[in-house]
Amino acid sequence: MEEVLISRTTVSTVYTLGTSYEAVDVFTKPPGGTEFRFTTELWNPFTGTSTTSSSIKSSTSTTRSSSMSSSTSSSRVSPSLINATQPIELDGKSGLSTGAVAGIAIACAVAGLVIGVISGVLLFRRRKQQGSSDRARRDEYDSQEKPLRSHISSTDRLQLDQFLLDPTPDAEIRTELRSLNQLLQQHVENNYHNLSVSPNIDILSAELVRLGVGDTSSAKRLASLALSPRSRYSAIQHIIASVAFASVTLDGTSPLSLLPEPMSLFASAIPATESFRGNPEAVDVAFTRWRQLSAFLLNPSRSDRTPLVPSEDASTHQAQRLAETLNVFLEPFVAGDRDDRYEQENHLREVIVECATFGYLLLSQPSEYRFRFDDGVNSNQIIVFPGVDRISDEDGHRHPSLVQPIARPVVESL
Repeated sequence: MEEVLISRTTVSTVYTLGTSYEAVDVFTKPPGGTEFRFTTELWNPFTGTSTTSSSIKSSTSTTRSSSMSSSTSSSRVSPSLINATQPIELDGKSGLSTGAVAGIAIACAVAGLVIGVISGVLLFRRRKQQGSSDRARRDEYDSQEKPLRSHISSTDRLQLDQFLLDPTPDAEIRTELRSLNQLLQQHVENNYHNLSVSPNIDILSAELVRLGVGDTSSAKRLASLALSPRSRYSAIQHIIASVAFASVTLDGTSPLSLLPEPMSLFASAIPATESFRGNPEAVDVAFTRWRQLSAFLLNPSRSDRTPLVPSEDASTHQAQRLAETLNVFLEPFVAGDRDDRYEQENHLREVIVECATFGYLLLSQPSEYRFRFDDGVNSNQIIVFPGVDRISDEDGHRHPSLVQPIARPVVESL
C-alpha cells in the first residue's frame, strides 16, 4: 500500500541571537503502520530581529482510504498538527551544546585575561622607557646648559664692547686740544687788560687755593705772575684751564664739578685702597669698567655710540656758577666797563662748556686719560695749556710703560 501524506507544515522560528530558520515538516504514515513519521524536507536560514516565535503554515490533505479507520485517524491528527506550533529542536549538526558554549566562554575569559596582562606589561615597559628617555634628555640639557652659561660669561664682555664707544683716534684728540688752546688764548687777550693793579697777593693766592689751583706756595707764585703785566696772560690761561679741566675729572680738585652728578658722587665716595692688604690693580680694573659702563648708561643717545655730552644743566647753570667763582679771582684783571664785564662772563662760560665737552669725550673713552700740567718746566716757564696722556689700556691695567703721551703741554717762557 502506498505511503499516505498526512500533513505538511512550514515552521518559522526566530531566535534571540538574530538568526531565524524556516523548515517544512512532513508527517507521513507508512502503509499498514499505526505510527506517524516526522521528517524535515527544507531548512533555510534567514535574518530576523524579533524574539523567538513560531508561525505555522499548514496545508493539509487527506486521502480517502478503503477503510474508515484511516479516514478517522486522519481527521483526528490533522487538527492537532495544524493548530500546534512546532519549535525546531537543534541537533549536534545544526547548533552548539551547552557545554560547548560554556567552554567557549571560559576560553574567551582566559584569552581576555592573558591579553590584559600582556597589554599591562607592554604599557609598563613603554612608560619605563619613556621615563628613561626623559631623564636622558634632562641630563643632556643640564650637561649643555652649564657650558652655555660659561660661554656667555666668557663672551659677555665682547658682546658688550660692541655697544660701547670706539676709541677716538689720537689725531682727533690733538686737534680738539689745539682748538681749545686757541679759544682760551683769544678769550684772555680779548677780555683782560695788562695794566698795573695793586690787589693783596695773599687774598689772590687764598682764592686760588679755594679754586683748587695748587697749594699755598704754588698759588702765591701764580698770583704774583698774574699781578705782573708781562706774565698776566700766561698766568690767567693756566688758571682758567686748570679749573675748567679739573671740573670734568673724576679725581679733580675743582670746587664745582661739571660731571654727571651720579658719577661725581660715587667717585668721591670710593674709599682709598688699603695700605697693606689692598690690591691697587684690581681697583683700577674695576674703576675703569665702572667708568665705561656709567658713560654708556648715562648717555641718552647710547645707540648712536657717541661720546657722552654735558647736560643742559651743566652747560648753563653749573658752567655759569663756575664762571662766577672764577671771576672772584679774575675781576681785578677784567677790561672795560660793565657791559664788557658781562660779555667777559658769558664768553668765559662758553670756554668752560667747550672744555667740559672735551672732558666728557675723554671720560667716555675705553682707555683712561689724564691732563698733564707739569712737564719739568723751570722757574722761568709756565704751562698755559695742559697735555693729555693715556695712562691705562681698555681693561684698566696701568703700568709706567703703558703711559702714552697723546699731546704735550703748551709751555711759555716768562
